[in-house]
Amino acid sequence: MKRVVMIRSNPIRPYPRLEKMANAIRKMGNEVLVLAWDRVANYPPKKETLTLKDSKVRIIRVGIKGEFSGGFKKNAVGLIKFERFLYFWLKKHREEYDIIHAYDFDCGYVAAKISKKYGKKLVYDIADYYVDSHNLKGSFIGNIIERKEIAVINGADVTIICSEKRKKQICASKPKRLVVIHNTPDISMEFDVEEKVIQSSSEKYKLVYVGVLGRNRFIDKIAEVVGEREDCEFHIGGFGGGLEPLFEAYASKYKNVFFYGRIPYEQTIALEKECDALCAIYDPSVPNHVYAAPNKFYEALALGKPLLMARGTGMSEVVQEYGLGVVMDYSKEALSEAISSLIKTRDKASEIGQRAKELYVRQYSWTEMEKRINSLYLEL
Repeated sequence: MKRVVMIRSNPIRPYPRLEKMANAIRKMGNEVLVLAWDRVANYPPKKETLTLKDSKVRIIRVGIKGEFSGGFKKNAVGLIKFERFLYFWLKKHREEYDIIHAYDFDCGYVAAKISKKYGKKLVYDIADYYVDSHNLKGSFIGNIIERKEIAVINGADVTIICSEKRKKQICASKPKRLVVIHNTPDISMEFDVEEKVIQSSSEKYKLVYVGVLGRNRFIDKIAEVVGEREDCEFHIGGFGGGLEPLFEAYASKYKNVFFYGRIPYEQTIALEKECDALCAIYDPSVPNHVYAAPNKFYEALALGKPLLMARGTGMSEVVQEYGLGVVMDYSKEALSEAISSLIKTRDKASEIGQRAKELYVRQYSWTEMEKRINSLYLEL
């Protein structure tokens, strides 16, 4: 049995990538503890239980006021406090774990120092390459951070990335071992949910987005464009960026826009299953989005749903190659035409769904990802 501490700079309410990973590690018979940063309010470390699909693990959440998706500058003070908490917790409890599984540079930097000092194994899991995801590439502080993140990658026992495309993003590094774990859902979850989540019973074409709320994900523009149409609806769920009031306002203003707020992952899957197409429209001018492997892409494949994506962003070329939806230019002008094109594919929904599910099973299934996780942890 190996004792694993997983660290992530969000509250895990939810964070599917860590939760699925933790579930797989726990199923192997290992012990798992999660350290998480809750930015909603200030409070001391709180011991709780994280209920996963097949198991339960311990989680310690520390409350340090911040803003989710608020960017580097707005969260700098909170991040320093969280990293300080991580450092002293990992130091004090060093006899209680064997492996640190750290997500992204804000956790990886501290994890690398502790692992080196106390001889712990380090798994460095890159959900987002830091300088690209925080628009710091090429800046003075960005160059410093990138050099330090490359050092973390080079020093880690295993580095995990979320798509093959990300190899180019970290090409300056020399990882000891590199493993690709796609952001794919556990397909069995689509059969686990009987609760009806959707707030509409109309026959209109239903677009859906559930995730982090951010303007560079185009969801405000989708709400505006759909709100002015009569042939479709937009169903939005999620949190972050202080944008909840904006989408509540859209839902009040337009009769065909619905806002669900923060919902559990099981309800996310249920809502997406009840809609016609998923949206994953990220700004291609943001370097990190070029390499993105959005959850929405994999969820659409697993559920057999068409996708609406921006050209030049992660996985958009797969959508085009296999005819899995519509790829559009990143502009409000192109959006309405793209929605019309999607609606025209409604009579081909079963055909698109079959292709999507076959591709999921062939290349991206969680069964395959779980095998990769088992392999890397057995060898640590």
